[in-house]
Amino acid sequence: MNAGHIQKSYDDGINAIKNRIVLMAEMVSNELEETINAFASRDKTQAKDAAAADELVNASERIIDQLVIETVVRHQPVASDLRELVVALRISKELERIGDYAKNIALHSTTLDDLDVTGEEQRLIDLGHAVNTMLVEVIQAYQDRDTKMAQTIREQDVDIDKLYSKIFQDLLTIATYNGEFAPACTHLSFVGRSLERIGDHVTDIAEDILYLVQGEYPADDREKADHSASISV
Repeated sequence: MNAGHIQKSYDDGINAIKNRIVLMAEMVSNELEETINAFASRDKTQAKDAAAADELVNASERIIDQLVIETVVRHQPVASDLRELVVALRISKELERIGDYAKNIALHSTTLDDLDVTGEEQRLIDLGHAVNTMLVEVIQAYQDRDTKMAQTIREQDVDIDKLYSKIFQDLLTIATYNGEFAPACTHLSFVGRSLERIGDHVTDIAEDILYLVQGEYPADDREKADHSASISV
């Protein structure tokens, strides 16, 4: 095989990985959207379907891992090209984690269908739409190698943190003074925490894009809101 064919084979492999990343991101975004819709409509069946869709996301990550390994073995890329492959692995992992959190939300939704409405649900729905918009935009930034958009998304993370913290505090107040809402508030807190973590993973993807294009990660730590409201998921 001559040098031209070798280069074409390598370029085809890189493009296949890029396309797989975009396809996986679309799958995750659809999963998250379905999860939010199921949460909003209190549709237990739709929530279970959204949770089941996570298996396809996990399979996509495994395919991308295999494609990257095959490309490294066949072509032994130089440092600049290797950065493309490293970022692909990192982004696919971030997407897989987003899918996991979407599944968590769907599972909590199946329980919330049988619990009281607290009045905080719409704010969580709005938060869900906000983080999904960030996800759609960050993948567009990946496709376009758009560092300006990636930086803008990175800066939005603090707003997501603040929204989650405020919702968490309000849920805590409701549960404290209205005991009958305590079970619902607990599940809603987990939903909010999952959405906040999705925002973190989207922001990590934005930083991966900056590294891909610029060759280094941002030197400054991104601003974070008060995490006194954080709970483990």
